[in-house]
Amino acid sequence: MLSVILLTVSSCWSAQLSFQVVQHNGAQENVCEQTLVIEDEMLDYFFNQGNIVTNERAAAVKDGSDEAVWKTAFADAAAGGSQYFVQLCLYYDTSSSTNPEAVALSNLDYVTWTITEIQSGKNIADMKNTVDKTALGKDDTDSVRNYAAEIAEQIQKALKVKA
Repeated sequence: MLSVILLTVSSCWSAQLSFQVVQHNGAQENVCEQTLVIEDEMLDYFFNQGNIVTNERAAAVKDGSDEAVWKTAFADAAAGGSQYFVQLCLYYDTSSSTNPEAVALSNLDYVTWTITEIQSGKNIADMKNTVDKTALGKDDTDSVRNYAAEIAEQIQKALKVKA
């Protein structure tokens, strides 16, 4: 009986989501390993929360091409039957990095994300989160994964408001 109640309660907060991670990094034209680590963490987080999760391939874009990438990914999410489309944009600043290709939180400057309801086409959340580089402890893959999980929690909270 308890398992039925838990299943029912957890399904109240689940959603069908489509994600796209977009990389802004003038130093790299291809999607970097760190972007893929963040994408992986985001997908795992939402799947583990009981959501149905799909994603568009992570994209490396130049300034000004965001809208075209968004439109294509949104159309694919709508065609796939998703309820929400989440686009996560990663903005890197590796100008002072000693290892710009490393998976290190210090290489990430800030993140923006939007949640768009597929049926109405309305944005239900539009956020920006700047990496607090003064609070960096260990600057490695685990710190990147932890940061991605924090962003995922913020997105999940915004979805629960609308669920």
